[in-house]
Amino acid sequence: MLQDGVKRVQSKGGDSVGAAVLTWWNADLVTLALLVVLLSGYLLALGPLRERLMPGVVVPRGRIVAYLSGVVLLALALLSPLDTLGREYLLTARVAQILIIVTFVAPLLMIGLPDELAQRLLPVRSWREAAGTPLFVVIMVLAFNTIVLFWQIPRYYDLAAQNTLWHNVANLSYLLAGVLTWWPLLTPADRRGRMSSPLQMAYLALESLPIDVFGIAIIFAPGVLYSVYANAPRITGLSAIVDQQIAGALLALPGNLLDILFMSIIFFVWIDRIEQAQRQRERAEIERELAAESTTRTTDEAADRKAGDADVTPVDATD
Repeated sequence: MLQDGVKRVQSKGGDSVGAAVLTWWNADLVTLALLVVLLSGYLLALGPLRERLMPGVVVPRGRIVAYLSGVVLLALALLSPLDTLGREYLLTARVAQILIIVTFVAPLLMIGLPDELAQRLLPVRSWREAAGTPLFVVIMVLAFNTIVLFWQIPRYYDLAAQNTLWHNVANLSYLLAGVLTWWPLLTPADRRGRMSSPLQMAYLALESLPIDVFGIAIIFAPGVLYSVYANAPRITGLSAIVDQQIAGALLALPGNLLDILFMSIIFFVWIDRIEQAQRQRERAEIERELAAESTTRTTDEAADRKAGDADVTPVDATD
């Protein structure tokens, strides 16, 4: 499809191959339906159905902005020329698309979900509290890495690239994987179930390690892994093997840099909470000391008054 577009541009004397790329927007009906469901369901929950689902709840504007940003970003990732480039031509574009879905779209959608609505979607309390258990965290890590790495197996990767149905299934799988990997950090509906800050930092450091290893592996792979890119037209100066090496670097490096950023944020928030708790303890201690001093002063004054009254000599009325 992309090759035909390039030929058409070149045959018509187009200024650049990039002109063809910019015309390849994806109008897949399944993708459009997914976006409509995500957007309309959210707007209905916050609009006509709010009093039934979340009576008396005012959803903060920041949550709404986060959710809508996630939907818009998902639409750009799946409908823009990035999808066609990744499916037909550049592994780098496909990896960038996956990173957008997993690293940005999934957490934005989760942040935008009101706690009360999440309770409706997860009616069983044990499900909402599960994120704080070590077993649940291990399951999420295994599920996330399994889903992402499964679609990197050449046989299934080429199948998804060549078949629209399986391409959509793969995209949905990546969105699910993103929700799973962010769940222990952004547990919906019950914040008490979230991991402590030190465990969150350890989780970020380890949760995508298998994918990082895979990214490093394909950087040094001796040949092109996927036939769809080996046979793709070379419309840029990148060879298929160089494109694969850049894609491997995208898998291994940006995720780690983002993890470091998130770990830094969690660390400083954690330190700030510790300092606030310490200040509260010190303030409470000072207030107790002041209250004790006030009580002692009042007691001393009462004792002084009583002693003063005892020292006064009564005056005989007959005098």
